[in-house]
Amino acid sequence: MPRTAPADAATPEPANLSRRDALLRAAADVFAHRGYHGAGMRDIAAAWGAQPAAIYHYFPSKAALLEAICHFGITQFLDRLAAIQASDLAVETKVREAVRAHIEPLIEDRFYVQAFLFLRRELPDAARRPLDELSHRYEELWHALLVEGQTRGVIPKSLDRRISVLAILGMCNAVARWTRSAADSGLDPIATVFSQVLSYGLFGAPTSDTAAPARRATHRRKNPVKPAKPGDSR
Repeated sequence: MPRTAPADAATPEPANLSRRDALLRAAADVFAHRGYHGAGMRDIAAAWGAQPAAIYHYFPSKAALLEAICHFGITQFLDRLAAIQASDLAVETKVREAVRAHIEPLIEDRFYVQAFLFLRRELPDAARRPLDELSHRYEELWHALLVEGQTRGVIPKSLDRRISVLAILGMCNAVARWTRSAADSGLDPIATVFSQVLSYGLFGAPTSDTAAPARRATHRRKNPVKPAKPGDSR
């Protein structure tokens, strides 16, 4: 199992970033390694290569900075999945593309996503609620994709869509906590394996013991106590 501590070095900064985007990227790295409360404005400024006062030219507070990082993180997911859902691709292809689109930011912009997944709870309610609503919209897009599959007959109608969406997102989001060495397997190999697991499961088709809901096993005592006969003394 991959270790889940984000102990990697800071993500290399692309050369074409604006000054504001470079600040967001540096802050995302610091938040990922130190947590929200452990990250100071001096730490963020040092990672950005500027004085702390320069941060306030772009953001009035550390909370506003985290909010912008989280908004960037969830917007990537929404934009990509909305485009896939609106396309004319077959449902099976949409699912594969949606999985790949979800995993890509977890590898390429992993600290933005870590902030959204694990740190947005630190934000004030007024800032967190809109982010939670965007997250819900993203889940609804996945839900709509499964509805399309069931309508077209390529996904069993008996499949619980709510649980399925939570399972898909839970599996994909785990990549955000992989170490860099684990994530270095590459986007395409990881997305391919995840898509295969979703499309075919581990066994390719339901087996006799998984086609129906599991029943709770009834355990019997090896030496069951016989019921007392009328008149027996205890």
